[in-house]
Amino acid sequence: MKYLRGLGAAAAVLCAVGLLLPMGTAFAEEEEDSSSTFDDGTLTYTILNGTQVAVTDCTTSATNISIMPEIDGYDIVAIGDEAFANCTELMSLTIPSSVTSIGESAFYGCTSLEALTIPDGVTELESGTFFQCSSLSDLDLGSGVQSFGDMVFGYCTSLTELTLPDTLETMGNQTFYYCASLEHITIPEKVTEIGSYAFYGCLSLTDFTVPQQIETIGAMAFLGCPSLATISVEEGNAHYVAVDNVLYDTEQSILYLYPPARTDTTFTVPDDVLVIYAGAFFAAENLTQITFNDTLQYIGEMAFDFCSGLTSLTIPESVTTISSTAFADCTGLTEVTFVGADAEDGGEGEPLEIESFAFYCCDNLMTVRLPKRVSEIGQYAFGCTAPAEDETDSESVVTVTSDSGSTLQVKALEGFQLVGYTGAAADYVKESDVDIDFDTVNFDWQAFGFWAILCAVGVIVLAIAVLVVRRTMATAGERRAKRAEQAAEAAKRAQEEAEHPTFDDGYRSIVDDEPDEPDEVLPYEETLDHAQLHHRGHADSEEADEKP
Repeated sequence: MKYLRGLGAAAAVLCAVGLLLPMGTAFAEEEEDSSSTFDDGTLTYTILNGTQVAVTDCTTSATNISIMPEIDGYDIVAIGDEAFANCTELMSLTIPSSVTSIGESAFYGCTSLEALTIPDGVTELESGTFFQCSSLSDLDLGSGVQSFGDMVFGYCTSLTELTLPDTLETMGNQTFYYCASLEHITIPEKVTEIGSYAFYGCLSLTDFTVPQQIETIGAMAFLGCPSLATISVEEGNAHYVAVDNVLYDTEQSILYLYPPARTDTTFTVPDDVLVIYAGAFFAAENLTQITFNDTLQYIGEMAFDFCSGLTSLTIPESVTTISSTAFADCTGLTEVTFVGADAEDGGEGEPLEIESFAFYCCDNLMTVRLPKRVSEIGQYAFGCTAPAEDETDSESVVTVTSDSGSTLQVKALEGFQLVGYTGAAADYVKESDVDIDFDTVNFDWQAFGFWAILCAVGVIVLAIAVLVVRRTMATAGERRAKRAEQAAEAAKRAQEEAEHPTFDDGYRSIVDDEPDEPDEVLPYEETLDHAQLHHRGHADSEEADEKP
């Protein structure tokens, strides 16, 4: 199925972060003294003490092996770490009842092994015991096993059914990881916890019942189970409840699992649900419409990944987190509405975080309008998709390397437009290494003020510059006109002075240290005439005073 690409990518990540098995582990140091080993041509034995040995190695060309209960006077009581690892031609193996211990990854990569019986004396199957035993279809675990390590049956792709012993108490993470043929499994009464990714990639699993005593179901325990149509909970379970074939906590505030093989096309999230758990609706391909309640707060990682039937979404204002890949690979999605994005206040409210790859590979989603309350957007959350095989060398393709070392190729979704506000949305586009079209819907007054002031200063500077230039670079005609204008003003002033002369009697203050020299020295005769006139004027004045 098409979402197997996502499962494979996730598996690579898990390997990189160490959830898969460290296949290079060795048997206990006190049991590895090379001077205490011997072989029979096929198997290598390590002496544990004076009476016991462990099988610690096997020639990779062996096809059918029957381990004897003793050799050379030693009881064979254990199979060491990786004792049969990568014996790809081994088809059958008989283990004697004297064996009580089987080490980590003991049968890792025995891809031809079809059947095996575990002795009743074995109490623990360590991590990766049967990892990648891809032909193993008939397995008898005996009656004494009490615990499973991580990934104990990982990639046992031919295992269709398995009876777990009543003595089992503990199951590690990824117990049945990618057991693609497993159809049904019953959990024994003493087991209280189902580990993370326990049934990840169990493509044929059709139903599952949560036992009464189960207290914890790990993260994404049923991720990638496309045939799972029924989920139920035994009566009396204090932690989980199944309502209308959907798994919740007892308060129904957390929606854990919507079986992906349900035939319903619509679903309404109940009012009490605050959290949609990681992987809850993963690959629910029949679902065409999901209605969220107005109190929902959290949408988990891969919650709706590969829900290709969804065509539209409305995200309520109550949601504060949309986790990584929450709606990735929803290829039928054409519309996403964030409530409040068109409000006058821009949808201000509780901050909304949208994590990386949230809407990755939504190839028909061409426009998204974000509310103002978006506080953070992770890389490649919008407007990005995976390149086609013939585009992987294109300059527009970006290769992303995660912290775990896995790689992913990304390119911009052609024609996509993100509409939003300055802040997180604008920063997302600016910082992206692929080309995303962005339309800003708010007015940035701070930026406007800055540019307005800058423009005003520029206009003033320009005006001053023009004035200086005009003064220093006037044309010859302008200079002639200026001189003519100045000459006309001078003539006008001279005429006004001639019509209205200013009288000066020649007297000077006795305190003047240096009396002004007359502008022109008159000839003697003219000076005398001027004195006589002045005297006559004085006499006339006296006569006038004497008359009654």
